[in-house]
Amino acid sequence: MLKGADDVAMEQEDSASRNGEMASWDINDIKLPQDVKHTDWFQEWPDSYVKHIYSSEDKNAQRHHSSWAMRNTNNHNSRILKKSCLGVMVCGNDCSTLDGRKIYLRPAICDKARQKQQRRCCPNCSGPLRLISCRGHGGYPVTNFWRHEGQFIFFQSKGAHDHPRPETKLEAEARRSIQKAQTAFSPTCPRLKRFRETE
Repeated sequence: MLKGADDVAMEQEDSASRNGEMASWDINDIKLPQDVKHTDWFQEWPDSYVKHIYSSEDKNAQRHHSSWAMRNTNNHNSRILKKSCLGVMVCGNDCSTLDGRKIYLRPAICDKARQKQQRRCCPNCSGPLRLISCRGHGGYPVTNFWRHEGQFIFFQSKGAHDHPRPETKLEAEARRSIQKAQTAFSPTCPRLKRFRETE
């Protein structure tokens, strides 16, 4: 019988709590455990105050991947990578798509690009876009910490996201390519006008 994701997650939590691996360390410890018996499955949407120990072979962990919109933050410890959540872009009109979904866009990582993004229109209703900042860590953004030690990559999240999940990077790229295609073949597009005139 195939195990469901919840069953696997519960087994991981049980084995981790039996070994005491998950609760006994902090990302800032001078030494992190190296006698780890079980590594975790990679978590794409880590939330709340959680810790995970990944294999150093895990490609997502190597890339410090998260589907939350995170950006590198200044950190005084060069051995620890610190990332902070940027929140989510929403439609100021709170519109819904035809299938009933809300607009939750991925904020740009760069400050200037994010400011430009807030001046753009909602791709669904042309209303204003609005940034909901993450304030889930005592009024500050949720922070993720990554540390490579030997055969393991240690991950710790501080804070619980207080906003909806943004679209993933893949969803954002797909949406942008569809918008580009629609713009390219729009009758108001200057390139298409020029093409018709040359015909």
